[in-house]
Amino acid sequence: MKNYLTKLSQNVTFLKVKKFALAHKVVTTGLIIIIVGGGYYEYKKATSTTGQTQYVTAIVKKQTIISTVTGSGQVSATNQLDVKAKVSGDVTWVNVKAGDKVYAGQALAGLDNRDAKAAVVDAEASLAEAKLQFQKDQAQAPIDYQKNLDNLQNAKNDLVSVYNDTFNTLSNTYLDLPNIIVGIQNTLYGYDLNISKTQVNYDAILNVFHDESLAKVQDFALKSTSDYKIARDKYDSALVIYKQISRTSSPEQLESLLAQSIDMTTATAQSLQSELNFLSTSIDIANQYSISLSSVVTTLQTNTRTRLSTVNSDLSSLLSQKKSIDTTKQSITTYEQNIELSKVGNDNGNNPISLQISQSNLNKQERNLEDLKRTLSYYTVVAPFGGTVASVSAKVGQTAATIATIVTNEQIAELSLNEVDAAKIKPGQKATLTFDAIDGLSLSGTVEEIDPVGTVSQGVVSYIAKITFDTADSRIKPGMTVNATIQTDVHTDVLTVPNSSVKTVGGVSRVQIFTPPLPETVGTSGTVSSIPPQQVEVTVGISDDNNIEIISGLTEGEQVVSRTVTGTATTATTGTTRTTTTGTRTVGGTNVIRF
Repeated sequence: MKNYLTKLSQNVTFLKVKKFALAHKVVTTGLIIIIVGGGYYEYKKATSTTGQTQYVTAIVKKQTIISTVTGSGQVSATNQLDVKAKVSGDVTWVNVKAGDKVYAGQALAGLDNRDAKAAVVDAEASLAEAKLQFQKDQAQAPIDYQKNLDNLQNAKNDLVSVYNDTFNTLSNTYLDLPNIIVGIQNTLYGYDLNISKTQVNYDAILNVFHDESLAKVQDFALKSTSDYKIARDKYDSALVIYKQISRTSSPEQLESLLAQSIDMTTATAQSLQSELNFLSTSIDIANQYSISLSSVVTTLQTNTRTRLSTVNSDLSSLLSQKKSIDTTKQSITTYEQNIELSKVGNDNGNNPISLQISQSNLNKQERNLEDLKRTLSYYTVVAPFGGTVASVSAKVGQTAATIATIVTNEQIAELSLNEVDAAKIKPGQKATLTFDAIDGLSLSGTVEEIDPVGTVSQGVVSYIAKITFDTADSRIKPGMTVNATIQTDVHTDVLTVPNSSVKTVGGVSRVQIFTPPLPETVGTSGTVSSIPPQQVEVTVGISDDNNIEIISGLTEGEQVVSRTVTGTATTATTGTTRTTTTGTRTVGGTNVIRF
């Protein structure tokens, strides 16, 4: 009856709800939306990664990096320029005089270049040697890799043999030990000295001594019985384990029994030594006090020495077997490590990290040789453009900074650079020139000179760099504002990562990596990781606006963290909330939260 009334009540309630829903469709629909929306909100809240750090990654890749310096100035009103030597040295010859017409690239004078020539010759010889060594290492690399694979397999095979030998050694030890243990026991507790068997050997020996002589023997007697008890307990325990193993037992079981057997055999050797000390001391004290001692004691002493020799031999074999296991296992570990090192940056092991470093060093030597050859060319001073020689400052046998002054029709840009940028500028560097007054015009130019002494204005030091135009344009007028981007260095085919990947503190540069790598980042949201990234120290080179060169510490194809995205935050405010990857900004309210 009770169940019937309950069911009737539920039906009445359902009919009332249904009637209300039909009469108030708009309200009912709104309630359904609120309930479903609230459930979805709770689900999203439970599964959201908001508040977690997300990692945006990038791949280490090879490309060309062009380092630049930018500056601005004016088109010069004068077309006169001092031609200066880019290197220092005594003038050995001068090929022009005032009034001569010269063309671009014409040799004007020469400086003593013997040291520069020698440096080029040495660098060429060093590079040739390095290339030969690299070729040898390159040919040797796959051989060494295969040798490590072969050595690893051989070491694994050796380990199987070593474990087989371990079982043999254990078997030989446990063939000897039963007689040894029984011998120790009989020496102490047998009846060799008492035919009536009323006294064991231990007591029979002590009974012949009294007072002072007894005191000298008693400590050795007690030590022998104590050490025997220790050895016997360890032997009984080890023997139980030995009876449970076979040749097919696991390496772990064999190693465990081997360690236990070494401990037990050591205790047995100590027991025999203590027993031998007891017998030898008894004989010595009996002779000293003229006490009659049975010759059987000497026989027991001889037998104990024989047993001790046998146990020492067994112990040596056990220790040697343990060393063989440890040595073979260490060889396996070493070969495995060598194989893994060979596979860094390549899967087949034919291009080990040492070879990659050699390749990098080879590239450095090639760049160094190019730099030395370029420097050697500077010892012949040439006209940067055509014109008329106004004056010649260089004299043979003297050191001259300015070789000659040339009046030219070429246009010249004069840029003011700060001391940091000026330190990177050298004559001969290429530049790209643009002009505020002429939209779309871009010309190439060459740095011809930079002031050796800066100008100080309000505590700021600046240097004037002069850039000649490679081509002329009639629209360019003296005094116009010119902007220059100067290429200070170019490195081709070098490892690079985004600038944001590298953090430098105290002169030490580091990047963050994950081992194993994270899934490849899609878009800019990043990937969440429960394991924090590792810090890796790197050596960096030049950089441009986006990327920085990695000289060492990383290999091509590795993954680095380019930036992290922190979780968003919310706060109770009025207005509209916009969520971005950098925080939460409230528009139309009073609170703005940034991260």
